Amino acid sequence: MRFWLFSGLVVGALSVCTPNDFGKKSVGISTSTKSDGRGQVRVHVLCGEDAAAAAARAATQKKTASTNGEAVLTCARSLQEQLDNQAEKDRYVPPQMLNENTPQERYRLLKTGGQYSRRAAEHGRREEYPEAVADLLRALLRANVDETARDKLMRTMTDFLKKAEKKRSKLADDGDLSELFDALELEDDGKDNTDIDRATLKKTYREMSIKYHPDKNPESAELFGRIRDAYEILSDPVKMLLYDTGGMELVKKYEKDGDGELERVDNFEVNHEISLEEAYKGGEKDITVNRRVVCRSCRLRPELPRCRKCQPCPPQLHQRQVWMDQWHYRVEEFEVPSDEKCTWDRQKLKLQIERGTMFGDRAHFPSMGSQLPKHIPGDALVTIKVRKNARFKRLGDDLMADVHVSLSEALLGFQRQLVHLDGHIVSFGMERGDVLKPGAALQIEGEGMPHKEDPSSAGKLVIRFHIDFPQSIPAGVGDALEAALSKLPGQGKQAPRSRGEL
Repeated sequence: MRFWLFSGLVVGALSVCTPNDFGKKSVGISTSTKSDGRGQVRVHVLCGEDAAAAAARAATQKKTASTNGEAVLTCARSLQEQLDNQAEKDRYVPPQMLNENTPQERYRLLKTGGQYSRRAAEHGRREEYPEAVADLLRALLRANVDETARDKLMRTMTDFLKKAEKKRSKLADDGDLSELFDALELEDDGKDNTDIDRATLKKTYREMSIKYHPDKNPESAELFGRIRDAYEILSDPVKMLLYDTGGMELVKKYEKDGDGELERVDNFEVNHEISLEEAYKGGEKDITVNRRVVCRSCRLRPELPRCRKCQPCPPQLHQRQVWMDQWHYRVEEFEVPSDEKCTWDRQKLKLQIERGTMFGDRAHFPSMGSQLPKHIPGDALVTIKVRKNARFKRLGDDLMADVHVSLSEALLGFQRQLVHLDGHIVSFGMERGDVLKPGAALQIEGEGMPHKEDPSSAGKLVIRFHIDFPQSIPAGVGDALEAALSKLPGQGKQAPRSRGEL
């Protein structure tokens, strides 16, 4: 396996970065540059980047975007000077290989400006504009670039920057969640695709709605409307998905007609096993299901940490007419690749177990099934399976338990205690003078399973008795036992029976 090749500076570089830091951790070098929409912004070199890659990343990201080629080159040159002037002990050296150990692996540095230009053109054909701009910046940062080559490289880079901006604008037509976060002055940390912190969202909305309410600030009516709309979308996972993949038009369709016009993903079904004790006591239990989710904002911000493991969402099926001759055609389905990215998410759900839950009962989690772009998510349906218990057998709302008693206890009485499913003690027995007959059972009302419809009441507990007869009787004991039994009515020795006598 190839590791970083740093021309003898591996130790110093590794003190700054490790491979796990690529694209996340700053190496401590930054500069200010002018963006199109936010004025002066700060650009940092991240682990695994060189000056060209850092400047290109900033120039093609929404919050720091710039279509000014000269400003981007100035930014890259400033970062490169700082990299060249580092103290030896703190030196960071960019890796020689880009996208190492992947199919896109390639050398960072090339020999000529023409090689950079041709590779940038190939990236451009694939709409990989950050990579294309980075290669052109590497060509421009070389020493002694003549004016003709410089002008040509600069025109090409400016063209790629404009194409990157056009691509962002087109992708944003389906909804840009960053605008909603900005309206509420929140930051999407980009770590995972789980729901945003509802408590923080609600608190922020309450504070901002009070601050900018038109009754107090009439001039803030438009801002208040944006804040309200942003909260309504971000606080509803379904609306957030529809806005992110289809824009406000899709959200309005959902608000107007529910799922009448919009397609819905099939429900997601999963089994979960619980113990008989849990079914008896009830309660709440955290469970985890694996479902497909649309990566939030991945279409617009692929640099976010959560986007690294994302794959294209399943293609959409469309129909078209295929003419067989002048009068006849057939309709066929074809796939259209998705612009969105999906990933698999370990979603935590809180399963409410009712007292008396039966085998096969279902818990319903609306909109918590798998997702597809521009679709209403399906529901998660959790089917509950109740495990068998070693001590108790369930019969509907009744419970049955087997209890073994000795022959002596069957004849002379006994007292027993049984630990129930929730730990409480059930006492029962036979008084001396009563005889427990083989196959006998005892029913105790109210000690069975709770009734699901009325958990304050319960079925019955059936105790089935099993008499353990001795395997043999020693000779000396037999005489005493016979004598004792002969004193009981009908238990003495009987005369031999005649043929046909019962």
